[in-house]
Amino acid sequence: MVTVEPGALFDAVFTGILRQAFPADELPSAAQLSGAVSAGGSQVVAALDEAGTPVAVAVGESFPESDVLLLSHLAVSPDRRSAGVGGQLLGYVLDAWRTRYAPRVILVELEHPAVHRASTAGGDPVARLRFYARYGGRALPVPYFQPALGPGRSRVYGMILGTLWVGPDGAGTVPGSVDPEPVRGFLRGYFTQTEGAVPADRPTRALFVSLDRPEGVPLLPLEDPAALPVSTA
Repeated sequence: MVTVEPGALFDAVFTGILRQAFPADELPSAAQLSGAVSAGGSQVVAALDEAGTPVAVAVGESFPESDVLLLSHLAVSPDRRSAGVGGQLLGYVLDAWRTRYAPRVILVELEHPAVHRASTAGGDPVARLRFYARYGGRALPVPYFQPALGPGRSRVYGMILGTLWVGPDGAGTVPGSVDPEPVRGFLRGYFTQTEGAVPADRPTRALFVSLDRPEGVPLLPLEDPAALPVSTA
């Protein structure tokens, strides 16, 4: 496992793994991600094989104003899937990022199977939910969508916002829930970073309204996506 800085390895990881695994609107440009890594706001970690070739990659984005860490992307080369590489990488980065960023909550963006279909390049959304569930992932019952990642990009509706870790200061007062405040703070920071401000449109309002649970937002099983709302434009 190696931390990837801008350079030849970064280019190989971005072009050879990330660009192949994610649709264009779900992925920042190479320049955007490279700049975020250089500024310290994002970290890219790759798993290398015996020959030093990257076979898996994880991208984490820090939102220090809300003490939230987002696992925005995790991908494994198609020829190395189902070999345990993704799980090893996920376990490694969760430990490393808890130490480095001390977040209240670690979140993850996932495609909702009701909207996104399986593909050879991108994998199977249903299998991906099962994968994250094995590592403690839970889902927030909110109509989540990924903001437009820059000019000329489109929002990605039909997404799931999940948790991979909730610290003691990130839990709600009700057992099995997450404090809505760090999640709200994360969303405000994410929209400001990507779309320039927090929008006032209907999907965004619905997303924030769904967090109006002062006692805590319940965490639901990822294995039951039919119980989760689906965002639409």
